[in-house]
Amino acid sequence: MIKNQLKSQTKSLQAALSSKGTYDTKKLENIFEQCRHDEEKMRKLVRAFCHTYLIDNKSRPLKLRPLQEDIIIKSLTYPEDSNQRKLAILAPRGSGKSFALSVAVVVYMFFNRFRDLIFILAPTEDQAALIFNYVYRHFADNKFLDSLVEGYRFHNKPNITLKGGTVMRRAPLAPTNQGQAIRGQHPTFLIVDESPLIDDNLFVDNVEPAIVSNKAPFINLGTPKSKDNHMWRYLYDDNYAETFTRLHYTWRDAVKPGEAYAAPYTEEEMLDKMTEWGEDSIHWRTEYECEFVESVSNVFNPEKVKRCCDDYQLIKIDGEDGGERGRNITVAVDIGKSVNSTVISAWGLEKSSSDNIARLVYIEEISSRTGGHDIPYQRKRIMDVARALGADKVIIDATGIGGAIEQDIRRACIDDSIHFIGFVFTGGPKGTKTQMYRDYQSYLQQGRVRVPDPKNLPKDTAKYVNKWIREHIDLEYTMDAANKTEKIAAPSGKHDDYCDSSAMGIHATLSMLPSSGTFGSSNVSSNNTRRQSASRSGYTGHGIFNTRRRNSRLNKPSLSNL
Repeated sequence: MIKNQLKSQTKSLQAALSSKGTYDTKKLENIFEQCRHDEEKMRKLVRAFCHTYLIDNKSRPLKLRPLQEDIIIKSLTYPEDSNQRKLAILAPRGSGKSFALSVAVVVYMFFNRFRDLIFILAPTEDQAALIFNYVYRHFADNKFLDSLVEGYRFHNKPNITLKGGTVMRRAPLAPTNQGQAIRGQHPTFLIVDESPLIDDNLFVDNVEPAIVSNKAPFINLGTPKSKDNHMWRYLYDDNYAETFTRLHYTWRDAVKPGEAYAAPYTEEEMLDKMTEWGEDSIHWRTEYECEFVESVSNVFNPEKVKRCCDDYQLIKIDGEDGGERGRNITVAVDIGKSVNSTVISAWGLEKSSSDNIARLVYIEEISSRTGGHDIPYQRKRIMDVARALGADKVIIDATGIGGAIEQDIRRACIDDSIHFIGFVFTGGPKGTKTQMYRDYQSYLQQGRVRVPDPKNLPKDTAKYVNKWIREHIDLEYTMDAANKTEKIAAPSGKHDDYCDSSAMGIHATLSMLPSSGTFGSSNVSSNNTRRQSASRSGYTGHGIFNTRRRNSRLNKPSLSNL
């Protein structure tokens, strides 16, 4: 059926061309206008056009994914009782939405050769160039389409101009240019790609006037960010409900069953990604579920945080040096700065046949009442804890603390054959902290983080675990006004020391897995007495610690290996 429809529509297109391969403009205009108010007719026309003139990356006649075809059809048609098409389109990353709009542009230009102005706007030059370059390839890859082009310009006001006078232009809409490219222009077809990333004031001042002036078709698309944005208003504000057609796609729309070309990613791949990121994470919800979020949102789901609680006891440290190496314990330290406390958390690796678990085995806070910001005291306490627990790794937040304490702890770790990691939250690779927390979200979402239930702990340790729970529930993910950067931090007047310490500890425990070892709980004292995991701990690992003590003066790791 589809093949016959394509054949029929292809003949109609070919009949609109003279024997010399030039336009019969009258026939072409009639064909297009007959389809403008009928989605099914436009669908047949677009399929025929793609089959006749466009190719995929393997030089085959272009077949569109269902989601792409839907976007194109909605972009080129509008109801009979309306004289303008306004679309607000939300679609996930990798769904091919920008490519779909490039096809819509080529179809529009083909049937509207004379004196039309198509404008492509985006937050940056590179983003604006994406649809533009797709359109260029469509024209350049077909001999007949290429013959319709007067010229291509890629620099200094890039544009593609047809021989009849129709022009397609591209430009960034950014604070640096204040919308100068679109100001005073009267496009007959306007596309704004990655619209949610454009500053709201710039958009209102420059884009909306261009649309109102001549009733141009207006296609507004992207992946959502915060609700404080023009895109959210177009989709969900009742004041815009009658003027905008709202299209909301998710990753599920991109993996509908069908031929191979219909799916940019498989359902299995997306379910794996959902598990990795966490279905409640901001990233998953905005990038693939295409949900708008509040400008401030919780990093962790409060219910998932509470589900971390398990019935066991923390390790008790009775002395300063009773631990044994090889127990897969990581000591993580968020160094207190300014008015903040220093938090020491220790995490044990519990291996299983399914997923490894990071279990909190020890936690304490060094506040102004317990040593404050006295560097010698902090250094000594950190190493006392690491030695007593027999830690294999010590990871500290080295951001802005100066070299003294970091170097002191590094040297002490070398002397004790403990692997030292100085983690820098800022100034390193872009998104380092964000990525670490993204992994943390995923682990917590999967139930791979365990802390003792404070209801079953002594008061002196329960207070620390209660703080741990409270800080994780309060932790916020904040987007700036332009929705271009993100920040993970405690709300004003609160703290995130327990969160940062835990994020580092879990990163070192689950993302830097040792080759062997199991986890079990025990008390540690200064007399070097071995104590296997016991029922008093509330749980049992799949083995016991390797209690063989390393000679602290032998086999020291070199600085190059740290």
